[in-house]
Amino acid sequence: MLWLLFVAGAPGMAQDTLQAPVLRYSHSVVTSSATAVSQDRTGNIYLLDESQNLLRLDPWGTPLDVYSPPTRARFSSIHAWNPMKILLFYEGSQQLVLLDRFLRPISSLDLLEVNRQGTAKLAAPAADQGYWLFDESNLTLSKLNPNVRELTVETPLNLLLDRAKFDVRQLREYQNMVYLLDFNSGVLVFDNLGNYKTTLPYTGLSHIGFRDNELYFVKDNKLHFRNLYTQAARTLELPTEKNYSSALVGETQLYLFSQKALDVYVVE
Repeated sequence: MLWLLFVAGAPGMAQDTLQAPVLRYSHSVVTSSATAVSQDRTGNIYLLDESQNLLRLDPWGTPLDVYSPPTRARFSSIHAWNPMKILLFYEGSQQLVLLDRFLRPISSLDLLEVNRQGTAKLAAPAADQGYWLFDESNLTLSKLNPNVRELTVETPLNLLLDRAKFDVRQLREYQNMVYLLDFNSGVLVFDNLGNYKTTLPYTGLSHIGFRDNELYFVKDNKLHFRNLYTQAARTLELPTEKNYSSALVGETQLYLFSQKALDVYVVE
């Protein structure tokens, strides 16, 4: 497994017993976004192809199937952790679309029809079947109950984000915590009731990922890992000839995204 291959920085281990992993390049897949990407719990990868279609790859990076939306609007984000209910969010039209495991539409929700003020910049599924929303017009983190079409959580962020320079890029619930990535401030962490807990000081990021008990991200040509509970950190050097901005981590594969391509590597 990839997690056993690089453990630099782990306490109590002699450095001369560590062996750096070897990344063997496999192939590339054309993509139109390095941040509208996702991974489901079975290891499949989801991204936007060059025609703005949703492309699903198997864990080895081989294309499986494609969802072509009825309109050419671009997905702002993809959330596929639950492969039975894949969430697509369209910021421009404020649409939430759910797909089943065959990439067939199940339902859609127009946020403009919900009785609420403001406009969602980001949307993400919640564990209780609701949706987390980040509203940039009134700087709030909220949770929407789609059954009653009401907000059950509203957390003001005006004391946490600088209105003059905030640049929020990603929203994700993971292991009962909610993570809001701001390019300038870092990663704001909330509990599943919307209560603010802390800010992780990782700035200049456009995308974060999660694997087991770790958060990971690409910065300065390294893949950084941080344990969510012990705060232990480790890094993996990335190929120097490419400028990668985000990553997804598999069992024995590493998926590295540049502006126009996904490069698939096998970890040996």
